[in-house]
This record gives sequence, C-alpha cells and structure tokens, in this order.
Amino acid sequence: MVRLMQQADVSAVVKIENLVQSHPWTYKQFQESVDSYLSTVIEKNGQVVGFCILQAVVDEANLLLMAIDPDFQGQGLGYELLDQSVQMLKNNPVHIFLEVRESNKAAIALYEKAHFHQIDLRKNYYPNTDGTREHAIIMVKSCSDDFASLFS
Repeated sequence: MVRLMQQADVSAVVKIENLVQSHPWTYKQFQESVDSYLSTVIEKNGQVVGFCILQAVVDEANLLLMAIDPDFQGQGLGYELLDQSVQMLKNNPVHIFLEVRESNKAAIALYEKAHFHQIDLRKNYYPNTDGTREHAIIMVKSCSDDFASLFS
C-alpha cells in the first residue's frame, strides 16, 4: 500500500536510507520533506519498506529520492511506489526529472520500465566513499506525448 509519509514514518525511512545510500539524507531532512514535498511510503504487511520524495515545481517535478529496503527489492515494490507516487502529484506535471548513479543498473531499469528516458549526463556528480566521483544520468518522464517526441 502506498500512502503519504507521516512524521511517525521518518525513523523507518531513515533506516532504509542508511542501508542503501553512501551519503544519506539526515533525519531532519526527512522530517522537513513530510511538509515540503510529496513524500510517500510503501508498506508491506504493515511495515514501511520504501519511500519516494517528489518535488513539484509549477508544471514539472523532480524525483529527489527513492529507495526500497534491500530485503524487499526485486518484488515490484519500487515500480508500484513510483507509479502511485507520480499519480499523487497535484500539479499534473508535463515532465518529471531525476538523476541516478550511472552504476545503479537496477534503478535505471526500473526508471526505464516507468517510461523515463536518458537526456543527459552530469559528470562527476555523485561522491563515492573512496573519494572518487561518479557520473549521474539525467532522465525524464514525459506526461505529454508532444514532449516525449523530443527525446525519442
């Protein structure tokens, strides 16, 4: 079940974030996201197992952060979470942007399944724990056929 994130979910969300990110958001950032962004969670058997944070800006949106607990990955929950979260956007965006690590093949496959397309590469964007940096792939999902044709 996908629903809006509440303050009571922040501890569970931070735990998931710390499992999957080398440079995780802070507890305070997640607390603030509940009121500032479209922040959603997905539950399985009453347990929060993933989250999605979308920032709506006029007629577009940015996917800021999304993760599924590693114990629950590979079950289609990421796709369900992303799809239902996008449907909750109130501004009916023309397009949705995101950045993803070039090495994150599972996330890229998920985004492509959800009809996101690569439009650019941001070089040396993500810091790695060893001091190196990794490229970010910039992707967009069109919510209008006219816009989609620009990137086909």
